[in-house]
Amino acid sequence: MNVKIHMKKECRFEGCTFITGFHSVIGEVGYIAVRHIVKSLDLERLGVVETKLLPPLVWFKGKCLALPFELFKYENFVVLFPRVLPHADEHKEFAFTLAKWVVREKFSKAILIGGLDSRFKQGSESFRVVATGAGYQEALKLGAPFLDEELGVFGPLALMLAQFELNDFPAVTILPFAERGRPDPRAAAVAVEVLKEKYGLPVETESLIQDAREIEAEVEKILKQQERGFGGGEEGMYI
Repeated sequence: MNVKIHMKKECRFEGCTFITGFHSVIGEVGYIAVRHIVKSLDLERLGVVETKLLPPLVWFKGKCLALPFELFKYENFVVLFPRVLPHADEHKEFAFTLAKWVVREKFSKAILIGGLDSRFKQGSESFRVVATGAGYQEALKLGAPFLDEELGVFGPLALMLAQFELNDFPAVTILPFAERGRPDPRAAAVAVEVLKEKYGLPVETESLIQDAREIEAEVEKILKQQERGFGGGEEGMYI
């Protein structure tokens, strides 16, 4: 098994809500939203995800190292923060392992965050949703249109959704409209507001919008670090 979940202590997750989002060319929405949640709530790390092809990157945060894939908990919310994308060869196993873990630990639902190309926006809508069959009623509560049938979800989010569907597990994906090819903190703020208004996650979004330039610079730096870490050379690395 190439993907393993390590917890700091034994915890019960029955009834909890699982939240995550990944790097994506469509506005980096999932990554920015999850980053903001973890940073704003100053969450303590609960566990980490280890992979065979673990990206050779760590960061020093506060009093310890921050690793590529970390799990955090706030009340009944558990957040997976993927600072970088898993290696392409491990996308399937990474997504399936996490989804199976969520099902096995008896979480109540999963809320995934991605981005939708703003060219598909119609009228004043700010986001659309995708859901598993078991999550359809949950998705209706968000009051947003569903994704058009001809538009597909891709990447780790799609793989997680597929595994949740196979397990008849309620999962919903929030897809704010975002700009392609650049970080879009405003789109990420839409997803965070949904989590705040519909699920009571106490996270403000003012700083997310105010710090847009800083966030964009940070995202671009992390993407370059990941590219170099996966064999793109060491030019420009400082350590």
